[in-house]
Amino acid sequence: MHDGDIDYSKYTLRELEEASSGINKQLYPKNYKNLISALEVLRPSTQEAPLIVNAERTEQIEDEDPPPRYDEHGRYIPNHISPGDRFKYLAFSLLLTAYGSYGIWVNDLYIPGKRSRGIHLHDVPAWVMYGAIICACIVMLSIIADHYDQRDNETHYRAFANAGKYIGWSLFGVSLLMAIFK
Repeated sequence: MHDGDIDYSKYTLRELEEASSGINKQLYPKNYKNLISALEVLRPSTQEAPLIVNAERTEQIEDEDPPPRYDEHGRYIPNHISPGDRFKYLAFSLLLTAYGSYGIWVNDLYIPGKRSRGIHLHDVPAWVMYGAIICACIVMLSIIADHYDQRDNETHYRAFANAGKYIGWSLFGVSLLMAIFK
């Protein structure tokens, strides 16, 4: 997508106002001009609401929660995860759970290393690492569940995923420290 490709004529007033709060007019001057034109068409002439534009914003931050989307009747539009992504998350979750379960069963959970031969975890460190694996699987499965949930609660799923990531990475680090300093 390039600057000027967005057709704002099909956006609702609410969507245009949301877009105006996040557009970077230095990076996307044509889109900004098109957005202003679409806003002028939809806004009543008596309404003098100021356009809020954050001019200092030079790049979008991926961790920000995207604003909820609504159709022309004000109904919530749930987010969409592609079937390919859903399949990848489900398959990777199943494979990761199977790998971790097998490692726990034989009491030898192997964690490969990028520049080393990896590390073999046994007993308690292996169980702690298995907890990290389960957290990763739960985070991926929550993304799939969010796709099928039609309610306006993406922020709850995102908070759940962030908590799962924090707990998972913490368990991962604790497990490695336990194995190294055992």
